[in-house]
Amino acid sequence: MRHKKIGRKFGRESHQRSALLRSLCSSLVKYERIQTTLAKAKDLRRMIEKAVTMAKQEGALKKPELYGFFHSSEDKEIVGRDAIKRYLSNLPKTVREKAEKYIENPTQNPKPDFIVELLTSDGERAKGPKILRVEGIMTKLVKRIAPRFKEQGGGYTRIFKLGKRRGDAAEMALIEFLPAGQVSEQPRQIGWKPCRTA
Repeated sequence: MRHKKIGRKFGRESHQRSALLRSLCSSLVKYERIQTTLAKAKDLRRMIEKAVTMAKQEGALKKPELYGFFHSSEDKEIVGRDAIKRYLSNLPKTVREKAEKYIENPTQNPKPDFIVELLTSDGERAKGPKILRVEGIMTKLVKRIAPRFKEQGGGYTRIFKLGKRRGDAAEMALIEFLPAGQVSEQPRQIGWKPCRTA
């Protein structure tokens, strides 16, 4: 009997299971919407909701236990013009265009949300390498995702069932963060309804 047993095993040992869930958490914060199996989405929801609740508190970036939810959570530095072009080529078109305009002329164009800092060479060293500092998972979670849910006590994600996967018939699901300001005004009604009598 599995009484009082929370979570699923996924056919993995504990260290593999925790690595899988950390990887899913990192992907969900990075893309804000991922597709996975229904069982993994349900376990991921439990883990990511704890992380968002911790990220809403003061001084969240200094909490070491918050870093345990993610892989490679630090800000990333991209050095060199070619490396920056390669990085930007993988972004969606609208985001890429905004970033390219900002990199061409940072004084006149608005800075995209995911760019922390752009370091360029001036004067004699104008031909030196550019350094683009891009926000990491922790910075995005604390500064962009957690403030969305400041007044909300939980329920930061939603899961949509997508049907069965071809090949192994695994139940697939889409998990995503709720958009900003989309909190249900009225609580869900639970209970019985009186039946109609003739």
